[in-house]
Amino acid sequence: MHVVHFVSFTSSAAVIMSDAHFPIDISVNKLLEWLVSRRHCSKDWQKNLVPVREKINIAIQDMPELDEVRELLSGSFINYFNCQRLVEILKETEKDTKNFFGCYSSQRMKDWLEVIRLYKVDNVYLADAAQQLTRTINYEIPSMKRQINKNRQLQEESVSKEEAYLKSSAEVRTQFERECQKLGIKGVHVKSELLSLLKELPGVFDDVANSVAELKPAIDFYRAFINFTLGHNLPDAEFLPLTHYILKKGNTTTYEWRSGRVPDVVAERRPSSPVNIETASDEQINFGDSAADEAISLESTSQSNGDFVHLDQIDFGADGDDNISWDIAIQDDGSGSNEAANGGISGSDEGGADVAQGIDALSVLHNPTTREMFLNELREIECFLTQRLEEMLIEGDVLLVSIMQKATEAIQSQSVASVHAMVERVKALLGSLTSHKMLHLYQLHSSPKYVDRLFGRWSNWNTSCILPISIFRAGTPLLHDVKKPGRTKPSLSPSWR
Repeated sequence: MHVVHFVSFTSSAAVIMSDAHFPIDISVNKLLEWLVSRRHCSKDWQKNLVPVREKINIAIQDMPELDEVRELLSGSFINYFNCQRLVEILKETEKDTKNFFGCYSSQRMKDWLEVIRLYKVDNVYLADAAQQLTRTINYEIPSMKRQINKNRQLQEESVSKEEAYLKSSAEVRTQFERECQKLGIKGVHVKSELLSLLKELPGVFDDVANSVAELKPAIDFYRAFINFTLGHNLPDAEFLPLTHYILKKGNTTTYEWRSGRVPDVVAERRPSSPVNIETASDEQINFGDSAADEAISLESTSQSNGDFVHLDQIDFGADGDDNISWDIAIQDDGSGSNEAANGGISGSDEGGADVAQGIDALSVLHNPTTREMFLNELREIECFLTQRLEEMLIEGDVLLVSIMQKATEAIQSQSVASVHAMVERVKALLGSLTSHKMLHLYQLHSSPKYVDRLFGRWSNWNTSCILPISIFRAGTPLLHDVKKPGRTKPSLSPSWR
């Protein structure tokens, strides 16, 4: 039960006895009833309050432009104590209108003094204040407490959500950095950096072609074992044809692999990237959508070198394409391939110039078809060496030992250590061509729009985690106040104090 301390009243003022106030404990719900029963206020005090409200509505129409005045009048209910404060303010703002007799000629002051006078008639202000106090204690304060508890719970939930968002954002950022590290880029200008990686492909393929020479002992061992098993020598065209070709001639164009002739002209279309990777924007990147990309420039006689061949322009004569023979020539060069395989198209003019274009212009390691063929041959070697290593580790197999005694010196001279070293070299070469980075580079070269898909996926990671945090924080500016002690405790400054 709420109890207020009150003092004995006369009709005009509190009775003071022996310089002390004698408090009276009154239930807050019975305060207004007590004021009326003790005749401090009349029973019909609400009728007397009507002219007060009417006068206040008139008086507030003309007020000085002050922040405090604006704050007092912004409330939904103006009480007696607000009116007293307004009169004190007007005493300062309207002091120039005070006459010789101490009265104010300002209509503002007259209006508010009249409001105060009407409030004091039959102590209407006491009844009005008692009613406001009762409503505040019974309704407003409990409602505010419930709202405070609700807001505190909401803030705590918001803090938990923010922590979850931050954790998710950190995970995405770590994943993004890990992906950039795998691809060997900084992650600042993602599109430009991805396209710039294409410059590394020729060097990687040259290194792979040079590394094939390290596999020659494994290749010879494999071939000797097959010849021993079959009882006759296997033709070159039937035994690792592409691996033998790369071992002999290196990473040439697909045209040369298929036809056996070095092309006079290599025309290749490839994605372009900005010259200045550090400062170029993503919008400056040419993704191969323009009509310019459809034009294939034919360039002149030069030795082909991997994928990116820079040749001088040649003249095909006045007749141009009319004199080109587009017949598909089928020629067996002993390598087990032919020019019609995999859709290869070659052309030559009357002067005998061989033109490699389209997929024929790619190197054998860059061409998806021939590269997969080479990888399959490497896997074939790996499987043989792994199986042979397992057999060599088996002890006490009399039948196997008996069979191997009839093998050639090239087979019997191999030890477990040498075969294991062969396996490791093959795996290393396979890994250099099938790494995470290389798989992305293959896609970037074959599909210029792949960079958009890759960049879009990374952007979605960022948007799905970073953007919710920004929106969340913008919508909850007092989010961290939940951790401040006393922030959400009730702090009331009732106007009736």
